This record gives sequence, structure tokens and C-alpha cells, in this order.
Amino acid sequence: MLDPLPIYILGGSDSRPGPVPKGLDGARMLRGCKGAIELPSGRCLAQELILRIRASDRFMPPVIVGPRGIYEDLVDCPIVDVEGNLADTLAAVRAEIRQRSDLSQPIAFTTCDILPNSTEFQELIDTCYRPNASCSLWGQLVTASPLDMGASDWKPAYKIEAGNDNVAENMTYPGHLLIARPVAIRIRLMNHLLQLAYRHRNLSLIRRPLPMITKGIGRLLLEDIKNLGRGQAPVLSISIPWHGAAGFFQYRRGKFSPDEFSRRVMKVLLHRDFHQTDPPAVVFSTTSIRSFAKDIDTEGELEELIATLT
Repeated sequence: MLDPLPIYILGGSDSRPGPVPKGLDGARMLRGCKGAIELPSGRCLAQELILRIRASDRFMPPVIVGPRGIYEDLVDCPIVDVEGNLADTLAAVRAEIRQRSDLSQPIAFTTCDILPNSTEFQELIDTCYRPNASCSLWGQLVTASPLDMGASDWKPAYKIEAGNDNVAENMTYPGHLLIARPVAIRIRLMNHLLQLAYRHRNLSLIRRPLPMITKGIGRLLLEDIKNLGRGQAPVLSISIPWHGAAGFFQYRRGKFSPDEFSRRVMKVLLHRDFHQTDPPAVVFSTTSIRSFAKDIDTEGELEELIATLT
């Protein structure tokens, strides 16, 4: 049995939400701190998630990262106080974890707007993470038919070959539980890339690369300057766009697998000293547990969730 993992819940909000997906009514998109939404139980969404994480017995007591003024009377766990968008929230997480005594140990991260039950947390950790617990970065890819996603059938999904059991009508959706060993991760760069991905997540795949590259190249150049000062080759501003573009064209040709996705992520997000493929340094496991992909973004998704609770 693995030791319980520290876990941080991202509970901030973005005053500048991304573009409204095609076919959706912008007025139906949720705004503000979604973790503070009240459920029929009288608890907020974040507190319900906290209770389910505790009940799974797979994690240490959760910590929420978000505005204390909003969450202080709503949750019964420690709060890392931060006001602002995802970039501010991720910066607060980075500052918090740098205070830990051993950065080589794994830490879990999730968002405040998903609601797996405790059994689903147990299943995902025991069957998907536990066999890969030596890796430096782990996440999940959720395979499901859009019809099975209910009110979340609009979410961006991808056709990634996940094995013989990935039937033709299934798509792959990104999950919302990440486990990382901070010592191995280019944390500043990862935070910047996550912010870019979040900002452009609702654009069609063909429209994402150009704005993400143009907005991200400055950060890559800055990281290269810092690496040059450390005596390292300044190659990030070349290698990261190259890996991103190569992965994109592989996907377009239908040649993209979870293993290939994991390898590309390793090249982009891990420090060079941690690059390895046997055992893999980065693993994105495939799972059919849909709740990890069903973050609550719209009034329709919230209504569907409330119906399951009542």
C-alpha cells in the first residue's frame, strides 16, 4: 500500500475566461470560484470534494489554494490564500510546495470543480497510478463516448489510440488529477504552459498552436537565458515548439498514442536529468472513469450534477 499523497486543490477563478465553445451559450458558462457553488446538501462543491478525498484514504488532508475571503467559512481544511487567475493560483502552489522538506516525493493536484466519489479515487490510484508510482509525472486520459459524457459532451476531446479496448466511437478527454515529483519538473515553465492551455482550451485544435506558440515564445527565451547562465545549452525555445508541432502532426495523422503523448510531455516539462523511458518518467494512464474529465463549466453540467446528488 502506498503512503497517502499530499494533495492540493486549485480553487481560484479567472476574471477573463477563455473563448466560448462553438454551439454553447456564453451566458450559460459558469464564472467565479466554482468551488464555492452551494450544493443541495448545503455544502459547497469544494467541501464535498474534500470529504470524498478524505474518505478515499489515498491522500493526506487536502489543502485548497484560493481566496480565503471566499472559502474560509465554506471548507474545513487549510487554505493557501491567493486572489487571481490560474497563473496566480499556480504561482501560489509553486511557492507553497517549495517549502516542503523533500521535493523528490510525489504530490497530487486537482481542481475544485470535479466530483469523483471516494471509490473512484481509490480505483484510479490503485489501478492506474500505483503500478507507475516511481514516475516523475503522472496523469490520466479518460476514454468515453461523447454520448456517455452527458452534459459534458461538448468538451474538447481527442482521438488518441489507447489500445484494443478503445472502441471506434470513443474519444479521449483530459483528466483532472495530476501527481508530480517537484524536483523533476520545470515548474515555472509548466505553470506558464498550463495557463496557455487553459486560456485556449475551447478553441478547435487546428486554431490552438499559433497563438500558444506566439504567446509562449517569450517565456521560453527567458528560460533559455537562465539556462545559459547555469552553463546549460539554451535549447528550450527550439525544442519545445518542435515537440509540440511534431506531436500535433502525429495526432493529425492518427499516429498518436498515450505513450507518445507521455514522451512528448517528458521532453517539454521535465528537467533533462530526469528524462528516461524505462521505466517511463512520465505516464498518462487511460481510464474509463468519466468523473475525472467532467469538470463543471456550464449551468447544464451543474444541473446534471445536482440531479445525481438529489
